[in-house]
Amino acid sequence: MMGVEKRNGKRRAVLLLGHGSKAKEANETLREVAREVEAAGGYDAVLPAFLQLERPDFQEGVDELVVRGFTDIAVMPYFLYMGLHVTKDLPNELEEAKGRHKGLEIKLTRNIGFDKRLVDITIERIEESVGAGSRDEGQHPIERESFSLIEKELGATTHLAAELPVLKRVIHTTADFEYKEILRFSPGAIEAGCAALRAGRAIVTDVRMVEAGIMKYRLLSGSRVLCFSSDKDVERMAKAEGITKTAASMRKAAPSMEGGVVAIGNAPTALNELLALVRKGEARPALVIGVPVGFVGAEEAKAELMKSSVPFIASSGRKGGSTVAVAIVNALLIEAARLAFE
Repeated sequence: MMGVEKRNGKRRAVLLLGHGSKAKEANETLREVAREVEAAGGYDAVLPAFLQLERPDFQEGVDELVVRGFTDIAVMPYFLYMGLHVTKDLPNELEEAKGRHKGLEIKLTRNIGFDKRLVDITIERIEESVGAGSRDEGQHPIERESFSLIEKELGATTHLAAELPVLKRVIHTTADFEYKEILRFSPGAIEAGCAALRAGRAIVTDVRMVEAGIMKYRLLSGSRVLCFSSDKDVERMAKAEGITKTAASMRKAAPSMEGGVVAIGNAPTALNELLALVRKGEARPALVIGVPVGFVGAEEAKAELMKSSVPFIASSGRKGGSTVAVAIVNALLIEAARLAFE
């Protein structure tokens, strides 16, 4: 995601406001969201605050941001419903903050409310309880028709039968039939990936967008999805070493890659670092999905992957992206689950 531009040259801050709970883990969720919004949105600061039961409260949060030099603050109510907290309490809090800090520009954004993207999350949570092996028969009619159309238009290919479900899911995600020519598989890549997933090995991603898109309800045998690119220690490592955060995240993730799957959809620097770790024997993944997109370094990094000895699924040229990486991982998860239930 592109960084958010500063408005009128000012440093911009966000106060992410939650209700607050006696349950520590509930409050930690808001803090985690704040960290991810700061990392993905390009704001100078995103501070979690709470209306009750936890600190900092609203006024304390504003005070902290003002002390840090911010005069432009957006208050985002992390609430689903337009209850009294949003319609009555927050406007009063805003007026109090403006009265205590002259010249402070503070605005209230919309709450979360209804968003169609929440439907996908809701369905995913429901499916988590249903189980990985039971959904395939209940494929959505539109998805089923889409795959039928893809199969008709795809025609004959040089791909192996085991590779076709991955190719079709990538085309389904991108609506781009050029992947028929540019999606490459090393010998045994599908088998290596499915074996790793069935054995419960980790899936390591370069960015949170890839991590978020993976169908968690399809994970088998305790497998986990890991992404370290937003971790504070990774950020410190990147600054100290003069490398990107995604490259530094590969270094941190190396021990977790043992026999697992690495999916890189965004950052060619992460792929270059991963290949360097493999050459040094510090990382031993069972499969690397290398599909970073872009004009600077992406094509070259993928070419290096395809020349390496690492089992891979990659896209040649500039095309790729996080959604492509997600499609490949999800296709492998579906295939791994099918094999597990045979």
